[in-house]
Amino acid sequence: INSGKFSGTSSEKGKKDVTSYLEENNMGKFHVNYKLRDWLISRQRYWGAPIPIIYCDKCGMVPVPEEDLPVLLPYDIDFRPKGLSPLFYCDEFVNTACPGCGGKAKRETDTMDTFVCSSWYFLRYCSPHNDKVAFDSKEVDYWMPVDQYIGGIEHAAMHLIYARFFIKVLYDKGLIKFKEPFIKYFPHGVVNLGGQKMSKSKGNIVNPSEIYNRYGADTLRLYILFVGPADSPVDWGDSGVEGANRFLNRVWRLAVKNIELAGSSKWASSKTKV
Repeated sequence: INSGKFSGTSSEKGKKDVTSYLEENNMGKFHVNYKLRDWLISRQRYWGAPIPIIYCDKCGMVPVPEEDLPVLLPYDIDFRPKGLSPLFYCDEFVNTACPGCGGKAKRETDTMDTFVCSSWYFLRYCSPHNDKVAFDSKEVDYWMPVDQYIGGIEHAAMHLIYARFFIKVLYDKGLIKFKEPFIKYFPHGVVNLGGQKMSKSKGNIVNPSEIYNRYGADTLRLYILFVGPADSPVDWGDSGVEGANRFLNRVWRLAVKNIELAGSSKWASSKTKV
């Protein structure tokens, strides 16, 4: 579409035709890129760091001045789906002044992929109260890299790649002194329900608040610890939750009974025999 003589060409044929045209005109050449792609980080959703760009009819795209960063998300927002980012419908957020000419302008309403923030959050932990810089290099060099990373196996092909990318850029820029963010990685097993991995998108999940309200948090913790090796997949079963609750009740009764006996003469007389 709107591609001159290449309009109407299929994607596969178009890639070859465009590259051939560039090569014939000494503007480029065929090159294998090993399936590397640019990372499109913009998202049409509220949760994420706002992209600090302002659009002005006179000046075009203008970056938000450094002294005005960070751009904060508004709290008065309507999350109901309308086809565009929720920020698009928030006039107080969108309407602003151009940093260049001072005229009327609008903010970018897309937000950054949450991986942009989660790729370096561990650096922020080293100096969480510092309001001058993203992280203190001295603190980061003392505490980092992370000794143990625990996460699902899908992290190995997503978050670990993004985090390593950020760390290697920071290292090349001389902002940190280590090349790898994590020393060890432990992939925990997945929890299956009805023969399938639990998934928010599939809706086959167990609501932990229901178990908490019925049995208490300790029962849920104990069941998760007892259900099997941490690195193996497990099948969720309500009977196992009930079993963990019975075990905790026995421990509780044992403790309470001993407390009741502690002050009695019967306890005192048998103390030496125990």
